[in-house]
Amino acid sequence: MFVNNHALKSVALAALVAAPAFAATAFINQIGYRPGDFKELALVDANGSVDFVNAAGEVVLSVTPKAASYWDASGQNVQLVDFSKLAEAGKYSIKVNGNVLRSDLVVKSQTYEDIVKASIKWFYYQRASMALESQYAGKWARAAGHTNPTAELHNSTGASGTINSSKGWYDAGDYGRYIVNSGITTYTLLSLYEHFPQYFKTLKWNIPAEGSLPDLLAEIKYNLDWMLTMQASDGGVYHKLTSLGFPGDVMPAADNSKLYAIGKSTAGTFDFAAVMAMASRIYKPFDATYASKCLEAAKKAYAWGQQNPSRNYLANPSDVSTGAYENDNPNDEKVLAGTELFITTGDASYKQSGSSEYVSYWGDVMGLATYEKATHQAQFGGDANEAKQKILGTADNFANRAEKGFGVVMAKDDFVWGSNAVASNQGVWLLHAYYLTGEQKYYKAAVKVLDYLLGKNPLDMSFVTGYGTKSPKMPHHRPSTSDNVEEPIPGMLVGGPQPGGEDVGSAAEWKCADYRKGQAATAYTDQRCSYATNEVAINWNAPLAYLAGAIEAINAGYAPEFAAAGVAKQDVPASSSSEAPASSSSSVPQSSSSEVASSSSAISGNSSSSEMPASSSSIPGVSSSSSANVESSSSQGTIAIHATVDYKAVRSTQPRLRFDDQKLFIEKNGKRFDLKGHRIK
Repeated sequence: MFVNNHALKSVALAALVAAPAFAATAFINQIGYRPGDFKELALVDANGSVDFVNAAGEVVLSVTPKAASYWDASGQNVQLVDFSKLAEAGKYSIKVNGNVLRSDLVVKSQTYEDIVKASIKWFYYQRASMALESQYAGKWARAAGHTNPTAELHNSTGASGTINSSKGWYDAGDYGRYIVNSGITTYTLLSLYEHFPQYFKTLKWNIPAEGSLPDLLAEIKYNLDWMLTMQASDGGVYHKLTSLGFPGDVMPAADNSKLYAIGKSTAGTFDFAAVMAMASRIYKPFDATYASKCLEAAKKAYAWGQQNPSRNYLANPSDVSTGAYENDNPNDEKVLAGTELFITTGDASYKQSGSSEYVSYWGDVMGLATYEKATHQAQFGGDANEAKQKILGTADNFANRAEKGFGVVMAKDDFVWGSNAVASNQGVWLLHAYYLTGEQKYYKAAVKVLDYLLGKNPLDMSFVTGYGTKSPKMPHHRPSTSDNVEEPIPGMLVGGPQPGGEDVGSAAEWKCADYRKGQAATAYTDQRCSYATNEVAINWNAPLAYLAGAIEAINAGYAPEFAAAGVAKQDVPASSSSEAPASSSSSVPQSSSSEVASSSSAISGNSSSSEMPASSSSIPGVSSSSSANVESSSSQGTIAIHATVDYKAVRSTQPRLRFDDQKLFIEKNGKRFDLKGHRIK
């Protein structure tokens, strides 16, 4: 008997040891998903349906994953799980075959508002020449750095003497300031405001006031002011303001290296001209004098660029080792500058030909000119149509990619230095396709880009510091390294995976042990030594801010002035499985709490006002005294209509806003009505 019992125990133990552990992994957007929006997660090494369990332990949704597809960027077979029907706000667990894969899935409205604010506020933390006070910076307060405005003109400028140059944003993890990179960064943030002015007029994130400017324009102006100091009297623009070499791992105030204005470049000058022309029209309603200053600077820069078409910055001078931002072909910068000057002035002599099917980065900004042409049909005519087709052709390819693998837009060869900026800019491109057509496939793919950046990736991490279940703790960023604060400054998008290994080497050289494992999408390490994967940069944060900011504005009921009808949405936490009274809409587009914007509330400037009812008396539960309040800013970019609701009448009859199959309707007494009061069959 003893032998038999012992044998049985041995067999049982062997079976237990041999049984494979449940290794399935679910990859999600760790910030959250919008109640009425498309939702998707990625699943690896799992079989069976996916159960979503609420806080009460109830399975509220069960979904069969799509067939697995291979993603060569990570070397994984991945199943995509569409759980869009999970529309009740709350926190959920994800189970497969009774095994809990994770318990941090969140569904909430205004999903990315905190990301929007943090990603833009990070520019405040990058300010040169001013102290960051605790009332704004909290525990990341610091002394001012680089307060001496006097910079020597390096002999590469072709001049001698000094200039006074202060303000601006530190470019990345170091303390250099670069015109070329400021160009695409500032353009991206300016376009975010120009597309959604009504949304950003009241959105705040606790930074010092700049007169009556909205926070976004106040932050941008801090960098514009610096850029203006970099223009020489002849109109040309100095390439960069740095020391001769990178500083040590010190706080800004401890970097006492001598500053130089280095080089003067055609590409940088045209970048400057484009940004200043754009700024002129955006700041004009707030400060006409400043707007005029920007425009005159833009014209002078453009004239200098035309007269000096080959003043290219091809390499650093022999005594300089800071960022180079080389460029041997400034034609794309010229097209962008001419395009912005034409839009601002109407002067056809500035009009330029050319567009591109490629997403822009600092070294090729033709894609930015393509955006502007496609969205200014009246000014550019046939060129606008050509630009639109190029945008849509590339966007179609992106949308198709996003239906496979991890459900992201990126291809294997997109994992270059700053791959997260590649992803962000792909999302911005997709949003422009969405603006131009209103087609949901483009919007959905853009949302998937945010999903990737915020956790739905093979590393199972949010790439934004301070946000997500797992996020970077040790970015290559001198202030975060040297401030004696454990947490890094929040809101920074790190560069992301890429297999180049430029920072792999000995610790003595402040380099990293080899973190590459053979896959492009996992070639990343969260270490301070990794400047190739874990550094931060202003031109990476800007498209993240645009992507998250535009999606939030769209879901707050806004759309760019040029957008197709139906682009704006409404963030309403209601579903077929949960109800929310009409009086409790959780997202009101920057107006008083007595206003509710319908899902069709934001229309393009070309839409007919006859699409809206003269009154809302036909909507069940809304009194005939309810009115439509139209907000218009045709020169700035947004038209929004808000229907003001008599909540006393609403509560007395108890209609309910409901959301099903991406459609918003009103339910009363078991019957469904559209937002004009028509019965839905």
